[in-house]
Amino acid sequence: MSENEIFTPGLAPLLLVLIVCLLPAESHADKLNQAYRLLRITEVAREFEQATFQQARNVIRTYSSIVAMSTDQQLPNSIKQQISNCYLQTYAWEKFEPGIAAIFAEHLSEAELKLMIDFFSDKSVPPPMIGQFKELIARADAIEQLAIDYMFSQTEGCDEQNVNLILKFLSDQGS
Repeated sequence: MSENEIFTPGLAPLLLVLIVCLLPAESHADKLNQAYRLLRITEVAREFEQATFQQARNVIRTYSSIVAMSTDQQLPNSIKQQISNCYLQTYAWEKFEPGIAAIFAEHLSEAELKLMIDFFSDKSVPPPMIGQFKELIARADAIEQLAIDYMFSQTEGCDEQNVNLILKFLSDQGS
């Protein structure tokens, strides 16, 4: 079988379509990998977990204050723990990381992802890239809003569970 028999004119368009279809997938996969790398370098997971823990503490403090002022009752540690667990499970970073990485990959070019990775790796921007970096920073709020919208669309939150726990506790106490 000769080389000409393998690549017949009828097969060439099919090969071209396959190549064209596979190239964007590789490019998107590369961008997605870069987005995950950016998330790792910026330690977003650690900061997100700390913010979630702090939010749970603030909510527990608020609920405890409301209950104490309204009923002279103290929320038991078991309810506080259930409220904390709800926040830590509902807002676990692992639930959001794939979607946030996808948002970054969709809304940032490979060059922009690389620029951000380089910036967070060594805290500098090469002088020729300062203009592009400023443009990227100008778009940061819009990208952050997409990430926030994504997170809220992926969870029902803990408010209903928390209120039900507290109401049951108060009912059991006769308050």
